[in-house]
Amino acid sequence: MNTVIHRKGLLLLAVAGCLLLQSACGGNRPQASRPGGGLEDYRQQALYDRDSRNNEDGSLGVKQRWVDEQQARQGKEYSGRKQLDMTNRHSASTMAFAPQIAERVKTVSGVREAQVLLTEVNGYVAVVLDGHSPEAEASPDMLGYQVTSKGGVGIFGGTDKGPSRYSWTENGGLSTGKADEIRKLVLSMAPTNIQQVYVSANPNFVQRVRFYAKEEKERGTMTNYMNEFNTLILHVFPDDANTRK
Repeated sequence: MNTVIHRKGLLLLAVAGCLLLQSACGGNRPQASRPGGGLEDYRQQALYDRDSRNNEDGSLGVKQRWVDEQQARQGKEYSGRKQLDMTNRHSASTMAFAPQIAERVKTVSGVREAQVLLTEVNGYVAVVLDGHSPEAEASPDMLGYQVTSKGGVGIFGGTDKGPSRYSWTENGGLSTGKADEIRKLVLSMAPTNIQQVYVSANPNFVQRVRFYAKEEKERGTMTNYMNEFNTLILHVFPDDANTRK
């Protein structure tokens, strides 16, 4: 009799244990996925973190903090090369000569002289080809109209001056093929921040770049010509071309 009671007691304890085990395991049963659940990308998770009250009412919109973070992230991740100004691919705030690259350009067949200017993202090359003389072909104005820290009108200043006063369409004998050869050479030697290289043998462009080099040598700077240079290259390279047609 005692044995039977003992066995029944063990059975009751086993049943109770199972019930307790099932109750404890109830939290492991499949649950309906919460909004945003299972998304590994934290930015996607953030999409579901709505409003400061942390509810899931889509009409309340995404938290402003998430929006602000995305704005702050823009431009910090690599998304390809970018120009300085979306409306002006040539806009620059610094420029400097690169004599070592210029010396290498002068070894290209048919090139007699070369000047290379580098800005933040672009390179500009002024070349003189065999059989051409910018001294005779360019406007005398290209070697005048000085600009200093005290002022000066430059070649585009004054009431009787302006871009249309000068010719920027003469190619100085530079073919598209030769320009491309020079462009690739300069790009291979330039710092990694240089994205594009523009080449011209236009005599007016050559003479004005020569003038910049003279000013830098004599005065130790050419920064006074920054605004003029930005205007100059817009007229020499208006269509993102490496040489004029």
